Amino acid sequence: MGTVSELRLPADREHILVAKRAAAAIGSLAGFDMDAIDDLTIAVAQACENAIRCLENSGSIAGQVRIVFKQSDLGLQVNVRSTVNREAELRARAQQHAEQHHGSEVVAASDLALRLMGLFVDNSTYRVDERTGGLRVRLTKYRAS
Repeated sequence: MGTVSELRLPADREHILVAKRAAAAIGSLAGFDMDAIDDLTIAVAQACENAIRCLENSGSIAGQVRIVFKQSDLGLQVNVRSTVNREAELRARAQQHAEQHHGSEVVAASDLALRLMGLFVDNSTYRVDERTGGLRVRLTKYRAS
């Protein structure tokens, strides 16, 4: 079956560094060479960045990014998902009164960034939940045989 590791981080850009380090370490454990690890790290960082951006675009201010690494004989699958913590969101909204700005240019830029992320892995898919603003990304990197 393989090994599954999970990491949950606040939806904050400062924590992308933690996701990158985890991706590099798990990529190393999965047997990838340095070039493949670099590609994986870039793709995971982009997935996290876009997950955070999607939450921000939906007006969320208290979200979480969940990263699940699934190792198998074939390689590594990484699932990145952003979600809103409803209780934390309500508390944060009570403290913050700043307005959020939305625009089609931001959505177009996010879509392009999500597509470019796929250049660094062997397979990628993504889906934005229109209701919550959360993002689900699946990245797959195969080991060279």
